[in-house]
Amino acid sequence: MIKYWLIGCLLLATCLLATPAPAVAVISTTPLSVQRILSFKQLGNETALRLSGTGNLKGINFGSRRDELINSVKVRLRYLYSPAMLADLSHLKVLLNGEVVAVLPLPKESAGKPQQSELTLDTRLLADFNRLQFQLIGHYTNHCEDPAHSSLWAEISQSSELEINAQALQQQDDLSQFPEPFFDHRDFARLQLPFVFVGQPSLATVQAAGTLASWFGGLAAWRGSHFTALFNQLPASEHAIVFATNQQRPDFLRDYPAVTAPTIALLRHPQQAERKLLLILGRNEQDLQLAVQALVLGQAAMSGAQAKVERVKLAAPRQPYDAPNWVHPDRPTRLGELVTNQQELQVSGQTPEQIRLFFRVPADIFTWGSRGIPINLRFRYTGLQQVDGSRLSVGINDLFVQSLTLNPSGSGSEQTKLSLPVLDNGLLASIDKILLPPFRVGSRNQLQFQYSYVLEKQGECNSAGNDNFRSALDPDSEIDFSQYPHYTSLPNLGFFANSGYPFTRLADLSDTVVALPKAALPAEVSAFLNVMARLGQSTGYPALRMRLMAAEQTPPADADLLLIGIANRLPWLQRWQSSLPTQITRNHRQVGKNSFFNSTSFNWLHTPTEPMAVASNGQVSFHAQNQVAAMLGFESPLTPLRSVVVLTGSEPAALNTLLEALNDDGKVAQMSGSTVLIKGDNIDSQLLVNSYEVGSLPLWTWVWLYLSQHPLVLALLAALAVCMLAFAILRAFKLIASRRAREE
Repeated sequence: MIKYWLIGCLLLATCLLATPAPAVAVISTTPLSVQRILSFKQLGNETALRLSGTGNLKGINFGSRRDELINSVKVRLRYLYSPAMLADLSHLKVLLNGEVVAVLPLPKESAGKPQQSELTLDTRLLADFNRLQFQLIGHYTNHCEDPAHSSLWAEISQSSELEINAQALQQQDDLSQFPEPFFDHRDFARLQLPFVFVGQPSLATVQAAGTLASWFGGLAAWRGSHFTALFNQLPASEHAIVFATNQQRPDFLRDYPAVTAPTIALLRHPQQAERKLLLILGRNEQDLQLAVQALVLGQAAMSGAQAKVERVKLAAPRQPYDAPNWVHPDRPTRLGELVTNQQELQVSGQTPEQIRLFFRVPADIFTWGSRGIPINLRFRYTGLQQVDGSRLSVGINDLFVQSLTLNPSGSGSEQTKLSLPVLDNGLLASIDKILLPPFRVGSRNQLQFQYSYVLEKQGECNSAGNDNFRSALDPDSEIDFSQYPHYTSLPNLGFFANSGYPFTRLADLSDTVVALPKAALPAEVSAFLNVMARLGQSTGYPALRMRLMAAEQTPPADADLLLIGIANRLPWLQRWQSSLPTQITRNHRQVGKNSFFNSTSFNWLHTPTEPMAVASNGQVSFHAQNQVAAMLGFESPLTPLRSVVVLTGSEPAALNTLLEALNDDGKVAQMSGSTVLIKGDNIDSQLLVNSYEVGSLPLWTWVWLYLSQHPLVLALLAALAVCMLAFAILRAFKLIASRRAREE
């Protein structure tokens, strides 16, 4: 009996050894360290910080993420200062959230030469949002000094850097904090977010991911975003979004319970406890789309570790040009609507920082023949001691527009009609109507307002510097684009690169069909996600009605088409060879087409803020080895006045080159025409196909536009009008003569 028992134990042990143990995720016990290095340019300073002797504070903003504990903050300053300043009296103050954290001496022997200093900031002074400021205390003489003297200056380069070293913190699984930690509005760096799919995701799953990417792109706004598609693979140490159905799941979710409805859940990263996974789950691909729609429309109502979607009802389709990020198409836009915080409309000091207002307009705004874009500007400022010399300068996109004189009593007879409670605090008000030059207004714009005050002279010397000046723009000031029709000439890839036009004409992309290869590669899915994010960044609205289909299917005729993928994996390009401005395969290139090109309308409708493409009517074919990325634009071969835009490349790496170019404002400024070829850092834009006009114009505007493009017709009509007028005058004279003859 004991023998049989021993044999049974031996067999059981053999079975246990032969059966593989279930996979157990190994969670790292080492705290996750994070380092971010951001230049001042990345933090929003497009130019160097220029400091003067008037004591004004200038600086940068940065935030502290909720899921991180900042251990240290270092500032690497690159700066230059005037050689005319006295070293024993002059210095540069550094302030963090209003507290002085460092004082930099300005030695005479280093004046006029580039300098670099590294500072360590006190982390106890940090808050959710932080302001790092600089103040120049400059002196050039010991007696009778003018604080606004031109010799008192210092300049901090936009290449200066902020290095943040932090430790990631573990967070609870709570959807009430969403979109954190996947997007934190305190983080001023570019949003980096991986999207995880099963080994080969269906296009319906990719479409749901594209809708979510467009929403995240709108959240990221000026920060920019970059999304990476991972197939059956988790990122090592990043938050990520995971898409899975009950039948199609990545391997690390194979033991996750099946869901019975569209589900949104939070899960700890299997290998990194400080990181989270946002699970978009469903019984099928349709559930994934419902979960995404619920997430972007009703995220404020979520809580806990998991939320099940019961019902989703979309709002009515968007109307043309009503994107939240664009100026209003049917009424003037208030300047207060262009900022998130009204404090952005106020500055202080004798020579304060510029007030910068960013706004977007539809790419097809037709301003031909306009005298300018009207702005009804109301502004306030502290009462002045000096009548002459104090001004408010207005500019757009670095172009000077107008300078307004600041009077001690305020200017404009309409002042008494304003209801400004701050007038009781010693601020004066004024109202002016300004015309912005229309040809300097593009898809993305920046209004710039610069106050400057002149101090009163007292005897031989000037008065001491005055830091009590307060200046503001009234949020009820208005800029009006509602009077302009929508009409433009296409193709113009500059419109797509800047604002996503023509697809963003409807903010929910209901007129847009996107095509990907059926078995899309990770590089192609990544490109799709990033393009959707860019469209969402332009409109500020998720792509809820965008349609995604396989490039192997028959293309629809009722939509604008956006093709994304490797050139030889897009069958539509093979069918439309006769319409393509450029053909690209792995090693073959063909540029141009054998058709007559007439660029008259494009030249007349061209906006000088965007580069003119080079016109061509020739054709060149050649064999090449290196990768090339391309953007192509042309009229749809299926339906007149519908547009096709193709984002392609000779190989997968070329698509990443294309995405990086679209994130570079300098390269985007060089894009136009029907063909943009991207080879490394070189951008080549050409117009190689016939143009076509979209939109509508009032009758008389269309007549004058037509005549302006055809001077011979205008001359003939003018001659005909002169002849008719002469005939009428002659006829009148004859009638008068015959009447006199009868009277006599």
